[in-house]
Amino acid sequence: MLLRLIGIVAELSVLAGLALVLNRTVPLLPQRKVYRFAFLLVVWVPVNFAINYINVQTRGYHKMSWTGAFIIALVLATFGTFLSSQSHNSKTP
Repeated sequence: MLLRLIGIVAELSVLAGLALVLNRTVPLLPQRKVYRFAFLLVVWVPVNFAINYINVQTRGYHKMSWTGAFIIALVLATFGTFLSSQSHNSKTP
C-alpha cells in the first residue's frame, strides 16, 4: 500500500515538473506548428519512460517498449500541437 502511494506521488511530481517545463518553454517557441510538434515529441518520449519506470517499480506493470512510448508520445504531441492555445488577452471571454 505504501509503495503504491509513493508511486502516485512520484508520478504526480513528474507531471508537475513537465507542466512547469511546458509552461516556461511553449510560449517561447515560434508559432509554426512543426516546431511545437517536434518539441512536444522530444519531451513526451522521456516522460513516458519516466512514468513507465515508476509504474514498473511501484505497481508491477510491464516495461514499455520504444514503440509504445513513441506511439503515446506521437498521439500526445499531435494533440498538443493542434489544440488551440488559449488567448491571454483579458478582454476576450
